[in-house]
Amino acid sequence: MTKNTALFWVDVALFGLLAVTVLTVAPEVFSHSMLHVAAGSLLSLGALLHIVLHWSWIKNAVQRFDRLPDQARANFWLNLALFCAYIMCGGMGLIARALLILFPLHILLGIVHVLLAALVITLQVIHIARHWKWMTATARRLILVRQ
Repeated sequence: MTKNTALFWVDVALFGLLAVTVLTVAPEVFSHSMLHVAAGSLLSLGALLHIVLHWSWIKNAVQRFDRLPDQARANFWLNLALFCAYIMCGGMGLIARALLILFPLHILLGIVHVLLAALVITLQVIHIARHWKWMTATARRLILVRQ
């Protein structure tokens, strides 16, 4: 499997995990079933794998940031914002979960978590839109190769 193919399948899995994480919000709120927490934790691990797979790009971008084309520089800032939003959202969610017994604080942290989640989803949509051409071309290539 090529690195490009691995990146594609990690991206597909991450999109699926993001969908599962969002869809398990209601069961978490009403029953504290831990489905949302488990999906969110897997999403965080997948995002870490995504960063590891892109590490050479990240390192290269940092080393020659001043010479990057505008689009690559914009991608860098978007990716950094997305990374920070994921970290803050996940951290806030885990802290809110840990403070379940302190109900007013739990609610406040839960509201911040929801606002951060909205930011994550917004940035993720922008990220997907910016990489849509690569995603569709790679999907087409993988589907045609398998047929």
